Amino acid sequence: MQRYHNLDFLRAFAMMMGLVIHAPMLFWAPDFAKVFGIDNIAPAEEWVNVMGRFISSWRMPLFFSMSGFFAILVIESKGTLQFLKDRVIRVALTCILFSALYDISDGSFDYTTLHLWFLYELMIFVLFFSLLYRLKFIKDLICIKITPKISFIIVLWLISTVPLAYILNNSWHPSALKVPTTYFDLKIGNLFYHFSYFLVGVILYSNQNIFVKIQKTNAILILGILSISAFFLRLYSDHLTIGQVENLRNVAKTQFDPMLVLFNSVMIGMNSTFWCLLFIGLASKFIQSHSIIIRWFVELSYPLYIIHVIPVTMMSAVFYHVGLSQFIILPLAVITGFFVCVILYYVFIKFTPLNWLINGYSKSPLKLKFLGS
Repeated sequence: MQRYHNLDFLRAFAMMMGLVIHAPMLFWAPDFAKVFGIDNIAPAEEWVNVMGRFISSWRMPLFFSMSGFFAILVIESKGTLQFLKDRVIRVALTCILFSALYDISDGSFDYTTLHLWFLYELMIFVLFFSLLYRLKFIKDLICIKITPKISFIIVLWLISTVPLAYILNNSWHPSALKVPTTYFDLKIGNLFYHFSYFLVGVILYSNQNIFVKIQKTNAILILGILSISAFFLRLYSDHLTIGQVENLRNVAKTQFDPMLVLFNSVMIGMNSTFWCLLFIGLASKFIQSHSIIIRWFVELSYPLYIIHVIPVTMMSAVFYHVGLSQFIILPLAVITGFFVCVILYYVFIKFTPLNWLINGYSKSPLKLKFLGS
């Protein structure tokens, strides 16, 4: 099966950014800080909030679009049954096991998914898409060759998915796309939003000439200008909406002007779409072959994302107790948390049966003779 090193890297990059997005959790969730013996923690500084909103607006769309691409790649190469078998083991069982371990860590079992919610949604997409792909007209539709006109329509569609998701969630509020917290907290708007990117990834598989087009220098420059412009427009729309709230911890209880929320949702959609395209263009331009470092990065990304929350937030707490500023705490927490996770991976996962679950039996260095290689 052909390897797409640029897209492998992007999928890993999207997961690894989870370390960055979760490093400030103590400042965003005071109750979580109390777990580490920190009372009355100062709220996150504005640059932290801006960073969080920036990364969160494209990270999951980028991940789901890559997941869609690799879904159809596996199906076309190995068949639907093999695809389902692989995803049930590596996605569904991994989600159930590790979310349960996190769930019971506080002494109660509440069916929470925590940061593994995206695996739950991904498994739903896997099952749904596997059924859809059995229909001939669906196959024909996703294999259609993209023209410039269709490309423009797809971009408009992706931008519109955010306000449409707000409507589907019946929540005209800046936090309408807040991620689910339990297995029973599914939001139809969130599913619609992320599945749209999943399908775009599927369509990209039949239109790989797009990678060649958007990796050209002129295309990257244009996408860069559009992405940066979309980001600043997003900041402006954030200022008009949630920027008027004195304490961001009270955002969920605040009423907002519907027109401002609509404007903000469109800016989020633009930010997501253009940054995803820019990252795909950059990866296609600069990552055209594998290397030891990229292969290692890709190997680590999934298991490290699964186990990173406690090490990263624990290191944030350690540096907070020392008295460092948030500007110093967050990068140090990401770096040290990363190395702690690497150690945990090599000690508890890579050479154990857990690796059969996370990375697959065929990729694990641990083999049983009676199962063969």
